[in-house]
Amino acid sequence: MKKRFGLFLFLATACMSSAVFAQTDNELRKRLETLEARIMELEGRLEAKGGHGTEIGSQGLDRENSRDDAILKQGSPAALTRVNHKPEKKPETLKIPVADLEGIPEDKGWHDTEREGHHFGKKKFHGGVTLKQDAFFGFQTILDAGYAVTDNIDFTFYSWLWTSPNFGRSRVISGPQGTQVDAGGNGLWTEVGMGLNFRFLNDALTINPQIGMLNGALLSSRVVGRGIRAAEGVVPSMTLTYDDDFVTGQMYLAYYLAIRDERARDFIHNWINVGIKPAMFNFKNVPVSSIGVHWEHLRFHKDRIEGNTGTVYNWIGPYIEFALPMSIALRFAAGADLKGEVSKEFYQASIKLHF
Repeated sequence: MKKRFGLFLFLATACMSSAVFAQTDNELRKRLETLEARIMELEGRLEAKGGHGTEIGSQGLDRENSRDDAILKQGSPAALTRVNHKPEKKPETLKIPVADLEGIPEDKGWHDTEREGHHFGKKKFHGGVTLKQDAFFGFQTILDAGYAVTDNIDFTFYSWLWTSPNFGRSRVISGPQGTQVDAGGNGLWTEVGMGLNFRFLNDALTINPQIGMLNGALLSSRVVGRGIRAAEGVVPSMTLTYDDDFVTGQMYLAYYLAIRDERARDFIHNWINVGIKPAMFNFKNVPVSSIGVHWEHLRFHKDRIEGNTGTVYNWIGPYIEFALPMSIALRFAAGADLKGEVSKEFYQASIKLHF
């Protein structure tokens, strides 16, 4: 009897629930049909009046919004779908103040909008990231960028990360030949700077003076790497670049000046390269940007500890640069070291991504 009575209660409850659900579904369906009829009525009025019915736009839409809110409170997915319904014919001439609901477009960032009170634009930025390696300095990563502040002047900044362990912290150890210096990977030379870039001749000629700050363990101590220091030196530099449809060239000069503690050593680093482009010979569909000659020089200019100065290396040789897809340039240079103490030959390769 208990089992039969429980089964009877279960069936009765299920039937009542089905009836309730059916009644709720019928009510929602009726309200949905009423809402659809109301929408069609409003569309007909707008078309008939040519979109000039401001009273309909203000009062009628308010009433619709209140009805929509009431339906949304019912929690019906069908109601949610209908509220988001957009008529195929837009009332373009409807004179109703509309708030700016578009927001910031997806393809724009903080530097494309003036909504927050700044005026940066990404079209004014230019620069690139370079991965470089050569026979003396080893692997390097360089970021250079500029922002146009006037029609012919850019604000420029850069970061040059030198990764040779010979420029880092060192330790004195005992070896088979007596006391030796073992260079490590801490305190690596890090260079950052900024300046102005002046553009002439329709941007074919640029002159870019900059001032950089050196951080690390190379310039300031008698023993390289004995101390790791921020702002151990400064580097004023000048870069002149010429680039047109047929000829390209660059001249770079920098002075690495120690300014802290023992102020052990200063360097001068400079290069010149000149090349021609395939367009000069009317070559088409050639993935070569330019071919030319590269000369580079590094001088140990001042030694305030022992007085030993002179040229470290003096490179000269041909180079070739390829233009790759996605604004990538591949450059390779090789040749002879006229000094011949570091090595009788040199090589240098770089990959630059322009943006």
